[in-house]
Amino acid sequence: MSIDYFVSRAWRIVSMVAFGIALLFVYRGLPDPAAVHFGETGRGDGFLPKEEIFYLAAGIVTILNVLALLLIKSVANVAEQVWGKVFQVFASKGDATIKSTLVNWLHFLPALINTYLILVFRVLLLLNDQRTYDADYTYIPKLGILLILVWLLYLPIRLFLSPTYSPEEA
Repeated sequence: MSIDYFVSRAWRIVSMVAFGIALLFVYRGLPDPAAVHFGETGRGDGFLPKEEIFYLAAGIVTILNVLALLLIKSVANVAEQVWGKVFQVFASKGDATIKSTLVNWLHFLPALINTYLILVFRVLLLLNDQRTYDADYTYIPKLGILLILVWLLYLPIRLFLSPTYSPEEA
């Protein structure tokens, strides 16, 4: 078992549990109705009942995680020989290495989404709190873009750093 395998699965599971717990805390802490859109002044001008926020968030995260797992299962069911042809640049790394790295990489996506959404809902809770609503949270979208870029760059970098496959090792 590689470190990628362990970290990707552990992070995915921990992030799902943490998202569930964070969502419950956010639900408990939000006023009813909660501001979900904020105007120029930083004050809420679009509101939703906190039940709708809770059920929408739970539904969207569940759908995203199920779709990601279906994609992972589909990729895992593809024969190893295909991956050397699809990723010809990395064909020297071996078909099994490419496939396992790709599956591990895909496991990082739902973990990343869950972790980012924990931060987003925490900020939503803070923005609805009278004591902290005026804080600056403009870094959150930038952080999301940075996380997606890191995730996208992880696969080619990981494959590039993988050892070259030699048949006598198999």
